[in-house]
Amino acid sequence: MPLNMGLANCSHCGATVGTLFSETTAPVGGARGTLRGVNKPTDSYDRVEKAKERANNSLILALVSFFPAIGFIAGLAAIILGLMAARTLKGANVEDGQGSATAGLIIGVLGLIAQGGYVVYVMKSGNPFGG
Repeated sequence: MPLNMGLANCSHCGATVGTLFSETTAPVGGARGTLRGVNKPTDSYDRVEKAKERANNSLILALVSFFPAIGFIAGLAAIILGLMAARTLKGANVEDGQGSATAGLIIGVLGLIAQGGYVVYVMKSGNPFGG
């Protein structure tokens, strides 16, 4: 039997149909007086968006890690951000951003290897700019 919009009970059989609230009982409040579970989708969305942003920042810092002097810090930051982003995105089953996180992680490691090579070169030659 078709139901009229806004009815809580079927007029034919009396069964309760799909309401999210009751007119007689008060809503169950959480710690701050909000309904439980209301913020979960929003929190999950925000977490995924922050993870995507971390993945992009990881990739940028990984590319910066090839510059002398600031390369060590940028490389370490790229690796940490890449790992954090990859873990969050994998846990949320989101593929968008995992490639950037992985690329930031790998390029960050390569940048640290390049910085190590630069340090060895400077130690052997004594001249940081060649010549």
